[in-house]
Amino acid sequence: MTSLDDLPLGNGQGDSATVAPSAPSSPGPRVGLFVALVAAVLAAGVWFYVSRQRPATAAPPGAAGAPTSAAQTVADTPPVAPPLPPLEQMDAYVRELFTTLGSHPELLKWLATDDLVGSIATAIDRLAQGQSPARDLAVLRPAPGFAVARQDGVSQAAPAGHARYSPLADVVTSLDPATLAAAFTTLRPRIAEAYARQGHPGGGFDDAVTRAIAVVTSTPDVPEDAALVPGRGGYAYANPAYEQLPPAQKQLVRMGPDHVRRVREAARRFGEALTAAPAAR
Repeated sequence: MTSLDDLPLGNGQGDSATVAPSAPSSPGPRVGLFVALVAAVLAAGVWFYVSRQRPATAAPPGAAGAPTSAAQTVADTPPVAPPLPPLEQMDAYVRELFTTLGSHPELLKWLATDDLVGSIATAIDRLAQGQSPARDLAVLRPAPGFAVARQDGVSQAAPAGHARYSPLADVVTSLDPATLAAAFTTLRPRIAEAYARQGHPGGGFDDAVTRAIAVVTSTPDVPEDAALVPGRGGYAYANPAYEQLPPAQKQLVRMGPDHVRRVREAARRFGEALTAAPAAR
């Protein structure tokens, strides 16, 4: 048995051959491979919070206690979302807002870390470049570690190990894509600001989000019994087509075929909803 980090996630020629260097990381643990969707989950907290601030429906004109025409005009005006705190003060804001969505253990682990918005921006940047976030997943890393089984003399990933990723896959696939897409735009200004500070002064955040989603949606199906061979510090795929996948996709494949299909479909639906959202046009 070997740990998740011991399984080589790079390409045979070295990661730098196909993947550009990542932007400098912000402090603290990272959300990891599914950050594009998990970030939307967090943003949903903002969306529901703002929705609850809507004023009560005004009484019909002429009814007892009905407002004047001027007041009626104000009441008919859609409420303006409260301004987001400065980037350095977003942790408390995100934690408080997230209580509106429940208390999934996997997300609570992440919410206990620091620089939440910065970690989202960093992970989006890495995923957009096809880089694996495995070594930044200390908070969300499943236990026990990666296991290898032998079948007819061939090494392969132990199927039982795929169940370790069920909680994380459940978080990613649990919420409505349209709601998430609308919510994601709420936190976008601060995430984009953090992204710019991490080595992207020229912007390009929206393109990074698009590419990050594409990395997930284009992850191919890899057989559960794909052969493994000794590699750098652990194991590598015997099939060159699998071994040459971007590190991020190989990390996703480690979840097992069923989880890959679930997460891939969730990413596809989220991407479509984000494109269709008014603020994304």
